[in-house]
Amino acid sequence: MRVHEDERFATLSRREREVLAQLAEGLSTKEIAHNLNISCGTAGVHVAHIYEKLGVNKAVVAVRLAIRCGVLTP
Repeated sequence: MRVHEDERFATLSRREREVLAQLAEGLSTKEIAHNLNISCGTAGVHVAHIYEKLGVNKAVVAVRLAIRCGVLTP
């Protein structure tokens, strides 16, 4: 059974969703910054906001939650 998107994901900005998708690919903050043409600091802020909004403290937990809620596909 597929779980509907958790309301926490509705709080993520478009850019935060882009960063989350790249985290799911296993990319580092530096690699994400390069891919999105933003500074490493900005990428880090996006990651921190994702963690705060989702109530997690690791990328793997954020990605697993996103997959479980149907926001990302494995």
